[in-house]
Amino acid sequence: MAIRLMAVTDDAHEAADLVRILLEIHPYVDHVQIREKQKPAGLVYQLCMELLEEGLPAHKLWLNDRVDVALLLGLKQVHIPGQGLPLEELKKLYPDLRIGAPVHSLEEAVQAEAAGVAYALYGHCFSTASKKGKSPQPLANLGSIRQNIRIPLYGIGGIDVERLVSLKALELDGVAVMSGIFSAKDPLSAVKKLREECLRLDEIQ
Repeated sequence: MAIRLMAVTDDAHEAADLVRILLEIHPYVDHVQIREKQKPAGLVYQLCMELLEEGLPAHKLWLNDRVDVALLLGLKQVHIPGQGLPLEELKKLYPDLRIGAPVHSLEEAVQAEAAGVAYALYGHCFSTASKKGKSPQPLANLGSIRQNIRIPLYGIGGIDVERLVSLKALELDGVAVMSGIFSAKDPLSAVKKLREECLRLDEIQ
């Protein structure tokens, strides 16, 4: 299976601009994660409503940290950040909710799987502008994580077309890309190149 591609918004665009970009790129990605931490809940709600009304499939849409907005919209996917709500309690209260969780070690990955998450997101994998001054997490950890969990494992952080090869070799199920898409002069072109490389790598395996 080709590496799955998740576009993660960077909280640096006005809502109208973000809607335009996401409506352009969503046919070429598997998931869209709305990570708009500086926008109030009402604005995130309106943003997601517009995306859904304009044809972005609900099953592709993940909300970062905004469980309240997801529930109000009837969405089934949320990504819970490291200091977010307790995963076990969320799954108990909302067993149908699909939850993604960040992990930085084998221990965290095993705990996340035990809590019932839908995927684990490891990172940051490479140096990235969104994590200035912070060293990347060792890629060497991905091998042991992959061997010890069954849920999908994604990588995030500084991922571009050239770096997809090394991540595919580590048997990641997918990658999450933020600045490589939303900081690009042409986000649609950037997404298409990432998708083409994902498909190419799948063919040569």
